[in-house]
Amino acid sequence: MTQVWMDARHHVGIMEREDGHLGRTYHPIEVTDREKGEFSVIGNKWFTTYNGAREFFRHETNHYTVQGRMKKVDVTLKLETFVLTE
Repeated sequence: MTQVWMDARHHVGIMEREDGHLGRTYHPIEVTDREKGEFSVIGNKWFTTYNGAREFFRHETNHYTVQGRMKKVDVTLKLETFVLTE
């Protein structure tokens, strides 16, 4: 995990990962347990660009809503609190 962007409520966001085969990939995420800082990748989806992942949240049939702008989260401070769940 190299970058994370979260909405104003810290409910949904986008995670950037470095992949050995694809380079950087972007995954829409949903926080599953705020106290523990756990999140899950929504539907195992991945995109090759941040904008592609952002468009996932803009689609009219999507029930995940973003509140406010996505802002970068300091991953160095929060890395130990984020756990990838399936």
